[in-house]
Amino acid sequence: MSSQPNQSLIDGIRCLQYLVSSDKAIGCRELARQMGMNSTRVNRLLMTMASVGLTMQDEHRRYLPGPGIHALAAQAIRGSSLFAQALPQLEAHAPRDIVVALGVLWEDQVIYIWHSEPGERTRTSQALAGFRMLPAWQSVIGVALLAAESDEVLRPRFNDEQWTQIAPLLERKRAEEHLIWHRDDGEIGMALPINNNRAALAFAKIWQTDDAHLTQRLQQLHALAQMLISAR
Repeated sequence: MSSQPNQSLIDGIRCLQYLVSSDKAIGCRELARQMGMNSTRVNRLLMTMASVGLTMQDEHRRYLPGPGIHALAAQAIRGSSLFAQALPQLEAHAPRDIVVALGVLWEDQVIYIWHSEPGERTRTSQALAGFRMLPAWQSVIGVALLAAESDEVLRPRFNDEQWTQIAPLLERKRAEEHLIWHRDDGEIGMALPINNNRAALAFAKIWQTDDAHLTQRLQQLHALAQMLISAR
C-alpha cells in the first residue's frame, strides 16, 4: 500500500472545514475560490458528503452543514482533552472586562475554541459560537503560533503587505514566551502558546497602555494559562 497521503480525503476535510466556517450558505464556486480548487471537484466532494448527511443544500442550491455535523461536533468535543480541561476554567476564571480567546491554527487560519466579549460573565455556549475563523496574520493568537515555524517556511505563505506586518511580531515572539501586539488604533492584545504550540490563549481589547497595567494583564494571562494546563 502507498504511504502517500490520500489527497481526496484531505480535500474533503478541507472542504468541510471551509463550509462550516462560513457565516451563511455558500455556493460551490465561491467555496472553490476560497479553497483554490476546481469547482467541479468541490461540487463532487460536497455531493458525496451530502449523501452521508454532512452537507445539505438550500432552495438556491447553496451548501450548508448537514445534520451529521452535529454528531461530529459532539464526538470531537467529547474526544478533545483541550475542551475538557480548558472550558470550565475559562468559564469560571476568564476576566470579564476584556476579550479572552483560546484558538488553534489551521491552514494559516485561527479557529476559535473560546472567544468572549467584555461584559457580563460569558456562558460557554456563547463563547463557543462567538467568533468566526480569522486569518492568522490578523490575529495575535495566529502570529504567536506561527512564530514556532521558521521565516523560510512562512514567507511564501504571505504577501508583502502581510509579511511586513507580522515579521517584527514573529521576531518579538521568538525572543519572549508571550507576544504583546500594540495595534495602530491603540488596542493591545497579548497571547501565550500552550500545549507545545498546539493552541494559544489571548487577551485583547486592552486599552490601558501603562506598563503597570500591562504587567498585571500579562500575569493574569500566565496564571489563566497555567490553570488550563494543570486542569484535569
